[in-house]
Parts: sequence; structure tokens; C-alpha cells
Amino acid sequence: MIEKKFSSITCLLLGAGGLVSIAPLFIGQYFLHIIIMVSIWVLLIVGLNFVVAMGYNSICQAAFYGVGAYTAALLTLRVGTPFWVSLILGMFLAGGAGFLIGYPAFRMRGHYFAIVTLAFGLILNLLFFNLNTITGGDRGLTGIFPPFPFFSVVWYYYLVVGFALAAIFISHKLFKSRFGRQLVAIREDEDLATQIGINTKKCKLTCFSVGACFAGLAGGLMVHYINFIHPEFFTFGYSFTMLIGVLIGGAGSTIGAILGTGIAVGLPEIFRFAGQGRYIILGIVLIVTVSFLPRGIAGTIVHYFYQKKSRGE
Repeated sequence: MIEKKFSSITCLLLGAGGLVSIAPLFIGQYFLHIIIMVSIWVLLIVGLNFVVAMGYNSICQAAFYGVGAYTAALLTLRVGTPFWVSLILGMFLAGGAGFLIGYPAFRMRGHYFAIVTLAFGLILNLLFFNLNTITGGDRGLTGIFPPFPFFSVVWYYYLVVGFALAAIFISHKLFKSRFGRQLVAIREDEDLATQIGINTKKCKLTCFSVGACFAGLAGGLMVHYINFIHPEFFTFGYSFTMLIGVLIGGAGSTIGAILGTGIAVGLPEIFRFAGQGRYIILGIVLIVTVSFLPRGIAGTIVHYFYQKKSRGE
């Protein structure tokens, strides 16, 4: 019974949907802005969670975030593409980049895979900085105006939070499906998973591409919201923060991804007065979690109740 409560987020989504619908009536635009940015990070970390659930630590999620953002920004500025078209094209182009990077990267495992993705992420970020005629280089791009004449923070709040809730729902269904069990099999023993008939290569590329699509969608939503883009938004430090969120919350857990987002985004904001020292605090939290809660916070809680139930307590 307890395990079932932890394994299902249907009630959580319904409750969140209800709160989302009435929140603008009670909170100001500043807090709406905070919720919008956190929801964008939910998309990023939920997308990365698909990959880490297989036992692969990717450090180039911010690069896919940048691909989606620059695609949407350039289509809007240079071509005048409608909002929805630029958003969707940015999402799929990021997914395509994920497929192209994942194909050679998944020839590696463990730390070697992480290093390869880090290298690809650095290469893409260097392109963002140096393709001055396209990306604006270190000057960035400005004037990416809101998508509709009736644009407002409240309207965008509903849009972005709606995407975040949809991502949470998709993630929950995926991890509870046969495909989700295949991801667990790959994480536990990839060679055995291959021997029992799981197409591990297809599973890995699918997860990597879907995670990149989520990042591309987040990038498109972000750039149309703040109307400005700069390569500093997509450095490997952001990828590392996303990975920290997944590991702290619990890889392979949708609730863990939500919890990890709150910690990875919330702690630096709470300790903003500490300057760069706030990232030291986040690093300490990661070290403590990995050392004492290797399954992550959510994963450890679920495992505890599962063990308790199996003992009949």
C-alpha cells in the first residue's frame, strides 16, 4: 500500500494542477517568474533523468538546452517563424543533436561516457561563443520579443507549468512501463540485458534523444520568455547542476527528479548571499547524498518502505 503511494503520482499531479490554476490569484509576478524558471528546470532534469536511469551520467544536457534555445531564437529573429513552429523545431533539432552525439558516445561506458558527453558539450558551447555571425558570440542575441501581442507573465506561467506537468506525467508512465523496466535492466547489467533480448542500443539512443528533446523544449520556452540569449547560459556548469539534481533526488524516479530540481535550483537561490560559495554547499549536499543515500533521497525512501513491507512490518 505504502509502496503504491510512492510509485504513483496521479494524486500529486491532480493536486498540482489545482494549485497551478489558482496560484496567479494569490501570488505576484515575481513568484510567478520563479515558478516559470523552476518549471523550465523540471523539463531539463526530467529529461536527463531518462539517461541517468540507465546508469549513464551525461554532462551535455545544457548543450541541448542551448540548441533548442538558439534554434527558437534564430527562427524568430531572422525568419519570423511563429512561436509554436520555432518551439517545436528547436525541440526536434535538439533531439537530433542528441541522437548524433549519443550514437558514438554510447560506445563508451561509465566515466568514459561522462567524459565524452562533457567533450561534446564543450564543443557545442564553443560553437555558441565563436559563431559570431549566427549566434552573436559573447554579445548574445536580444530583441526576441514575446510570441503574441497578448503575451503576459500569467499566460506564459500556465504554458510552461503545463509543459512541466506533462513531462512529469510522461516520465511517470515511461518508468512504469515495459520500456522503463528495460532501462533498469540496462542499469543493473547491460550485458545480461542484451543476452535476454533487449535492444540496448535502441533503448539508450531513444532515452538520450528524448532527454535532449525535453532540453530543447526548455530552451525554446526560456528564450521566448527572457527575450535574450547568451552562451554563458549553456556552459558545462549548468549540465553539472542538472546531474546533481538527478543524483540527489534519485535516478529513475519521477518524484526524485522533482525533488532534485527543488534542491539543485533552490539551494543556490537560498544561499545566493554566499556568492560562489553557494555551489560549495550544493557540492557538499551531493557528496553526503552519494555517500549515505546512493539511491538518492526519493529512491532511498521508496526502498526503505519496500524492505519494511517485505519483512511484514
